[in-house]
Amino acid sequence: MGIMDWFKNIVQGGGTPDLAAPGAATEKSAELAGLNFKTAIDAHMKWKVRLESYINGTSTEDLKVEVICRDDQCPLGKWIYDTGGEQFGYSETFSEVKAHHAHFHRCAGAVLETAQRGETDAALKLLRGGDYVKTSERVKMLLARMFMIASEGRAAVDTHIKWKSRLQACIKGESAETLTVDTASRDDQCTVGQWIHGIGGARFGDLPAFLTVKARHADFHRCAGDVLAHAERGEQAQALHMLENGPFAEASDRVVEAIVVLFERIKPAT
Repeated sequence: MGIMDWFKNIVQGGGTPDLAAPGAATEKSAELAGLNFKTAIDAHMKWKVRLESYINGTSTEDLKVEVICRDDQCPLGKWIYDTGGEQFGYSETFSEVKAHHAHFHRCAGAVLETAQRGETDAALKLLRGGDYVKTSERVKMLLARMFMIASEGRAAVDTHIKWKSRLQACIKGESAETLTVDTASRDDQCTVGQWIHGIGGARFGDLPAFLTVKARHADFHRCAGDVLAHAERGEQAQALHMLENGPFAEASDRVVEAIVVLFERIKPAT
């Protein structure tokens, strides 16, 4: 089973399948935006074992309710409030991950608090059913979905963000390619633009989210053309400044945001 099939199986409700003898390359392929999503799912699912061991008195961990109930202390939570939020804060699926992850930790805190009162049977009942199980499964599924969405859009995003380095090299005279204002201004010449005006438009042209990508992508290229026009007039310093601030930088971010949202929209409902 490949890593993408592993995530797809979870999204489709098939549980957490075994990934036989995953090599380093397979594990690496689950890394995205500063998080290994497979490792995150595995660590999340181990909470049940950790709590069960604590309840049964076989754990060596000193678990504290005030720590467990917080959603910003575990590796996943730290990612959510740092890199994850920075890169996917506008994503509906990310918002769901954040909300359900917070609820999961509140449920875990309730399990631990019950155990620490000496109510072993009640704690085990909470751990094996009710909100704890439901929200744990929801977090697992949402993380898998988040990875698939981000992976689908990653190639388009990576191709798009390379425009900044391409323009920068051209402005500094360090580029092997010849970019003109006309080429940079057109939204149908780059890889993303060809997809938009080709197979992407044919498949998703009736989706509002696709139309947003198309409009923002066209606006980005108008900004890119403007940057290059300044450079061609000999205003290199101004052109380089425009790559970092103002309409070009804002338009670039808006394209990335729209691409992620589009790939959320075209995922099958779960």
